[in-house]
Amino acid sequence: MNTLKTFRLWLEPDRDFPQFERLAWEIVDVSIRDVLMGGVHPWSPMSSGHDKHPSLAEAFVQRLNEEDSKVASLSSFNYCYKLFAEQGYYNDKKTRFERNLEGIKKAVYFVGDLSYLQLLEMAKCHLRDTWCNAVARGLTDRMCPGFQELRRFLKGKDESIRLSGYDDIVRYDLGDILSLEDFEGRDSLIISEAIPSLNFRKASCLDKVRDGQGRLRLVPEIAKVTITGIPTSTDYVNLLWHVEREGETCRFRPTLEKSETKRAKAREFAEKWRMDEGRLCFSTSIERLSEMVETRAVVPSFPALNYTYEHSGPTATAEVQASRIQAFHIGGFLDYKNTGEQIKEILREYGVSMTGNKNALLKKLAKLAAEQYEEKKPKLDAFFSEHRFVRVNATPPKTGNLPILRDAPTLRNLLLTMFAMKHLRGNAILETSHDNNTYTEEQLASALLHGKVELKGTFLRVV
Repeated sequence: MNTLKTFRLWLEPDRDFPQFERLAWEIVDVSIRDVLMGGVHPWSPMSSGHDKHPSLAEAFVQRLNEEDSKVASLSSFNYCYKLFAEQGYYNDKKTRFERNLEGIKKAVYFVGDLSYLQLLEMAKCHLRDTWCNAVARGLTDRMCPGFQELRRFLKGKDESIRLSGYDDIVRYDLGDILSLEDFEGRDSLIISEAIPSLNFRKASCLDKVRDGQGRLRLVPEIAKVTITGIPTSTDYVNLLWHVEREGETCRFRPTLEKSETKRAKAREFAEKWRMDEGRLCFSTSIERLSEMVETRAVVPSFPALNYTYEHSGPTATAEVQASRIQAFHIGGFLDYKNTGEQIKEILREYGVSMTGNKNALLKKLAKLAAEQYEEKKPKLDAFFSEHRFVRVNATPPKTGNLPILRDAPTLRNLLLTMFAMKHLRGNAILETSHDNNTYTEEQLASALLHGKVELKGTFLRVV
């Protein structure tokens, strides 16, 4: 069941001038797919009678005011004058856009090719067919603005007429005294008297504001939609997701604030509808989004939709307490600042020769670290593939040690630092598939031990 509506627009012959057409419309259902993929406008009037998307009226008339929407042969005669969007609101509860459509229906004729001479001939035919006292009086009054001018004109057609004032005219049937030929050469007068509205547009211009099925559309596609969950009788949690579509894929981002209840409901919702592994932010298909809407699991809205300027719309937000953030750090390790005796203790543990000066000992330690790195690498790859981390410069109040390599306490921090520096993508994302081969393992260990490179910051686990 579709919950979205839109307008279907078409043209129908005018009652008095069937050669001309008038705008007609109705409100019809539309799917969320056609809105997002096809740009069909999602009509959502507010209960107060205000337009939920006030830019619609301006954008609609703007397209009808474009030069190629006008009838070129009539435009120079000012018969394609500019349209303006309705302003203000009234007590009838109609929206601006609905009143705008009504105004266009009354004011605008839609035509194909029409020349000025064709328009004039149509006006003459209409006046001949409807000729009567009222028609003749209307033409006469507009042609003769003063009484004396009027009197001279009528007496020139019939000397027997006696006029001492305007009231005397009612004694005569001007339809019998005059004919349309008496106004020959008064082309603009004839046209304006015959045709009540002298504002024309090409019938084809309506295709600028509708799709192939006649539905209201001003843009080729819509990329953003806000989804509101519909609470059940036992569930009063109000959840919002800001959704961005790219192709057939829709990316959901929830607004959570500080609510743990919302967070739990968002996870439950994501688990039901996602097509990836996202726990809170997730991706799904437009078919699944359509299913959400059609089963009334959610209600869509379009706060970012604006036809007159770029509007990013609301963004998803979430707040968490800093003390609740799970952060990890990699501690320090023995390096050139420590004594030779301290370095020998590590070499002794692994059965490495302890002869030589401090520089020789550091070189042996770098070689040992490279060997141990190769040995521990499968375990490191497995852990960091299953648990993803990002590096941040800030240090949260509570940090802990990464739960790995506890069986190698003396080399643990050095090996973890080496792994992080080898696999940090963009100096932020710890990703096993990324490998920085600037240094060999032994060269990296040596650079770390001599203080030539260092790793700062803490690591946050990606949920």
